[in-house]
Amino acid sequence: MVLNYMNINPKVSVIIPTYNDSKSLIRAIESVISQSFKDLEIIIIDDGSTDNTKEIVKDLAGKDTRIKYFYQENISFGRQSLVYLIS
Repeated sequence: MVLNYMNINPKVSVIIPTYNDSKSLIRAIESVISQSFKDLEIIIIDDGSTDNTKEIVKDLAGKDTRIKYFYQENISFGRQSLVYLIS
C-alpha cells in the first residue's frame, strides 16, 4: 500500500543526512512516519553511501510519497545540507 500525501507545500520538512548507516536510517525514517503529525516531507540527503542505503530509501519511498531522496558524492554533511537548502 502506498501512502499518497498530496500536499505540495508541507508545513514541516524533516531532513535526515546519512552516510553508510542504513540500519539507523530505517529507524529514523520509521520514527518520523509514525508521528501523529502528517503534514510533512522527509528529505534524505545521502552523502555518498556505499552500502544499501539507496535501495532501502527507494523501497520506503515507494510506500510513502512524502519521502524524497537526494544522493551526491561524499562532500560532508554540513556543506551538502547548505547546498541543498540554498538551491
